[in-house]
Amino acid sequence: MTLVPLRKGWCPSLHAPMQTHDGWLVRVTPDLEGLKPAQLAFLAGKAEGEGNGRITLTMRGNLQLRGFGETAARRFATEAANIGLGLADPGRETRRRLLFMSPLAGLDSDCARDTLELAREVESALVAGEPHRKPPEKYGVAVDGGGFVPSGALRADLMLRHEEGGWVLYHGPDRHAVGRAALVPLVMNLVASASLTPGVERALHRAEPYAGRRPLLMGAFLPGCFGALAVLGEIDAATCHMLAETGANVRVTPWRGIVLDRPVKAPDLMTDPQDCRKALIACPGEGGCAQAASPTRLDALSLAPALSGRSLHVSGCAKGCASRGQSNVTLVARETGYDLIWNGTVTDRPVETGLGVEDVRRRLRQR
Repeated sequence: MTLVPLRKGWCPSLHAPMQTHDGWLVRVTPDLEGLKPAQLAFLAGKAEGEGNGRITLTMRGNLQLRGFGETAARRFATEAANIGLGLADPGRETRRRLLFMSPLAGLDSDCARDTLELAREVESALVAGEPHRKPPEKYGVAVDGGGFVPSGALRADLMLRHEEGGWVLYHGPDRHAVGRAALVPLVMNLVASASLTPGVERALHRAEPYAGRRPLLMGAFLPGCFGALAVLGEIDAATCHMLAETGANVRVTPWRGIVLDRPVKAPDLMTDPQDCRKALIACPGEGGCAQAASPTRLDALSLAPALSGRSLHVSGCAKGCASRGQSNVTLVARETGYDLIWNGTVTDRPVETGLGVEDVRRRLRQR
């Protein structure tokens, strides 16, 4: 659920100073089994009537609404809880938000049958946990039942994975095969340990990278499953209204997409696996962040047709807030133009600097 209306000038996920241009932000973590039509209608109405009309889908399967006034933002938490979007108690809600689950649990016959059951057990334990224990920012617990989305594709500090007929727990590089009954207590012990040592490097950053391939959840991909990705991770209020009107429950995936039981169509939803926009990552850019030196989202969309299947990350500054990972093409905005990095991250050395969008387009077509 929300429940963190943040002051203008504060980063929604890091709580570090960051200038914004559209007021207060509120955040929603959907239930493990998705968003109901009435909840979608509520969110659409709030985005349209009190926010900036846009809803961001995050890489944690959360939703963010921006542009609220302070009074509306403070009121949002209670209103959201009343419609079943999270818990009214901020401490319990913060702990609930640590958890995410295979987006196809209960929908994919090859996903472990007890995935949802185990996730509910972990959720209950987290919510009932000690109020003063607070894990590091962005800390997460994933319950990964495998199947169509292979085991290991979900990434978190604690990863419960179904492997070879049983559950195991990964904590960074460490693998614990302790038996089903011991899993939840072990998770809670490790969460408590992380809460006591907030300065220690997160376990996720020490984990082995995922070497498999995650299938695109786009279009009809399993019986009764239809997927769509949000263009640059955002949909507008009209699209959210449309989703509510379908009458379907909607699951938000950890990859800025949705899964539902029927086809949908909207300008800001991609359902064709060949859509060239699916490989774009961009921060809010000018107009959304005072640090940004370029209109990142517009530039990313402009360059999409020239990518020829390559991935593109456009960052408005050197911090690279939108992605820590590697892209085939990375652009970092400076006052003098873009730095260009091939097959790297924002921290890598650029091969060229001071490029305009047309310069980048020519480089893409030449390479």
